[in-house]
Amino acid sequence: MAVEDQANQRRVRPWIAALLTFLGPGVGLFYARRTRAAIWLVVILIVLNVALAAALYTYMIATNTIPKVLADIGNSPFRDYVGLAITVVVAIGVWIYVAPRQHVQKAGPLRLFGYLAFFIVPLLIQLAPAMALRSLVVQPFRIPAGSMQPTINVGDYILVSKSSYGYSRFSFAPFEDLLPHGRWRARDPALGDIAAFRPAPEPNRDFVKRVVGLPGDRVQMIRGVLFINGAPVQREDLGEQSFNDAYGTPFNARVYRETLPNGVSYLTLDRGDLELDNTPVFTVPANSYFVMGDDRDNSADSRVQSVVGFVPFENLIGRIDRILPPA
Repeated sequence: MAVEDQANQRRVRPWIAALLTFLGPGVGLFYARRTRAAIWLVVILIVLNVALAAALYTYMIATNTIPKVLADIGNSPFRDYVGLAITVVVAIGVWIYVAPRQHVQKAGPLRLFGYLAFFIVPLLIQLAPAMALRSLVVQPFRIPAGSMQPTINVGDYILVSKSSYGYSRFSFAPFEDLLPHGRWRARDPALGDIAAFRPAPEPNRDFVKRVVGLPGDRVQMIRGVLFINGAPVQREDLGEQSFNDAYGTPFNARVYRETLPNGVSYLTLDRGDLELDNTPVFTVPANSYFVMGDDRDNSADSRVQSVVGFVPFENLIGRIDRILPPA
């Protein structure tokens, strides 16, 4: 090799290409001047990720359960291990692929933008559809507490329909502080809906409760019985049953089938005569809703004004359309 050629070339180290692959699937190949191969690798991995996400979503809808691969195992999610293993395999493949090519032409400082592009663009391509789906169509949540037992149990996953009540700034969390107040394409909740929302006293936390009071309604609990506009809600005693709390500790509670004035029926739990079984009359303000947990004695809800209180229409995130127990 001529001295002049040597001056215009740099050495390609396969181990560096392999390490750069951990920053982005095409970065290592781009470093080795295999730009076309880098583009193809990025495209293939993006297509595979989209296909996998579509397959998992189809599985959840078809079986009404959440795949175990989406649940956390200890402190490290199983899917992270799978992602790491795939990246290691790709990095080894890059090492082998670039090893025969020991030298490439040197490039100017503008090539740094190429490294940034191979690092940032694939992330944006994969995140943009996911963020759009989460903000506009459906958002998954994992239930950490038992306030909605027996309807929703600890560890269940729920899918929240984002279009059910229209869109507000809370539909696009965590960017709600950057967006204007109000609601677009608004639709009113119905009695009995299970809704996800941000409570006015703690607008940075997500809550899930059942809507039991509409604007203008008068809501009260008397000896554990729900009254709406002065009339007791119909309920059927189904006897005492055993359940587990959020820590796996068993407890007994009386189960009632409660039926709201519009015919919506669901189960509630009564653990005995406790503080929230008797309340003053709450008159629901305009553009607000009264919500309660189905585990009536284990729920901080609209009865606790300092924690939840009345839920403004704007603070609703969406309606729970699917409950998915772990597979």
